[in-house]
Amino acid sequence: MAKSCNQKSKILYLEKMLNESAGGKPITMQEILSTLEEQGIRAERKSIYDDMETLREFGMEIQYKRGREGGYYLERSADPEIQQGKSVQEEKKTEATETVKTEVVKTVAPEIPVKGEKELKLLCRNSVKEKIFDTFGKDISCKAKGSDNFLVVVQTEPDEKFYGWLTSMGRTVHIVKPKKVAIAYRDYLKSIARDYKGIEK
Repeated sequence: MAKSCNQKSKILYLEKMLNESAGGKPITMQEILSTLEEQGIRAERKSIYDDMETLREFGMEIQYKRGREGGYYLERSADPEIQQGKSVQEEKKTEATETVKTEVVKTVAPEIPVKGEKELKLLCRNSVKEKIFDTFGKDISCKAKGSDNFLVVVQTEPDEKFYGWLTSMGRTVHIVKPKKVAIAYRDYLKSIARDYKGIEK
């Protein structure tokens, strides 16, 4: 897991970036992580989400804009409670309707999208580690699982392109979390199997 040698400064840099975004261009998760790394601070997306909530509780009106040029920004409003409530509702709606997306990573395979805001945990065979890195980038979080497998946390949209890529990986990659994505993938495979029902050997 990514660690920081200066974690106490992380939330201060985050607050500074958000203040600079007020009334301007939103900052993406990747921009936040890159800026922190330039300051010698390594962080994971999950810790940034937690810091965002802490800053909201402190009173900052942090908004989230969806779309290709979306990201986090600070909106100054006469009614902070209303704006903060809208921000939280918008993020929850994004997670409910789009389920799993991912921030831009350094090296990606062209066949599957890699933008979004929700983590997806995969159990992978060691033999496909390079393929995983080629697809999602080498800066993703990995953890050994036994002697033959490893766990990886990625962010991607679970659409048909992703399912097609997952199918091409055969039994070497499995969805661990979220369960609803694993169930959706299972149903996707069942729908394909139905198309071939009745075919004799």
